[in-house]
Amino acid sequence: MPGFFEQAKKAMELRNKMKKVQRELENATQEYANGGVKVVISGDVAVKSIEILDDALLDPAKKDKLVRTLVENANKAIHLAKDDAQARMKELTQGMGLGGMLG
Repeated sequence: MPGFFEQAKKAMELRNKMKKVQRELENATQEYANGGVKVVISGDVAVKSIEILDDALLDPAKKDKLVRTLVENANKAIHLAKDDAQARMKELTQGMGLGGMLG
């Protein structure tokens, strides 16, 4: 049964590598700035910070624009973080016969 043990060994190696990538993603960040607002998202898709770069956005008359910009930038940063995670997992699984299974 060398095939079974070899597959089990590869599965354990993959599991360890995936845990390592997950830890790396937790420490990685993606940021997106547009419209005077910068949003930073961690690789595990948690908002780390939101910064108002344009003080004019703090004008009460521009509150709606500020809220829209915050939402748009947060969503864009989340998208970037997810793309990064997917790329890292794809790179990890290439050559292991799992290419399309995880991404």
